[in-house]
Amino acid sequence: MKGYKLSEATKAKMRGNKNGRFNKGNKLTEEHKKHMRENHPRYWLGKKWTEEQKKKRSLSQMGDKNPKWRGGISTENERIRGCIEYEIWRNGVFARDGYTDQKTGKRGGDIVAHHILNFSSHPELRFAIDNGITLSVKAHNEFHKKYGKSNNTREQLLDFLNT
Repeated sequence: MKGYKLSEATKAKMRGNKNGRFNKGNKLTEEHKKHMRENHPRYWLGKKWTEEQKKKRSLSQMGDKNPKWRGGISTENERIRGCIEYEIWRNGVFARDGYTDQKTGKRGGDIVAHHILNFSSHPELRFAIDNGITLSVKAHNEFHKKYGKSNNTREQLLDFLNT
């Protein structure tokens, strides 16, 4: 507060306010202290939850009570990519390619199953293992940066793999 002149009354008020709102005899109840403690973000770290607590917490986050709830709307893309057929397709592509990035030849790491012909444009080929190839996340991002995310072709992929 450099440059401001404070009155003596204001200075006295500030000096008497060292304990904030609790200086006038307002004491926290034990119940309020417990509530503050239990709602601290780190309170539950390392503690074991009982089955009853787990169930209660789970039910409190279901459906419209969850902060991410959007009215029960899932896009077709989300539904398909979350289904078992998609998981089988993805694992099949990885197994066929030996879990190896087809651009660099590096095995393992962060890999993705890339659709050769677009997922959105060719619904009949979404789960065809021949329509997939294993790429690293880095190579996958490079491919889409170079060729975009729609109307991709086998020729674009071959050009990408050979450069």
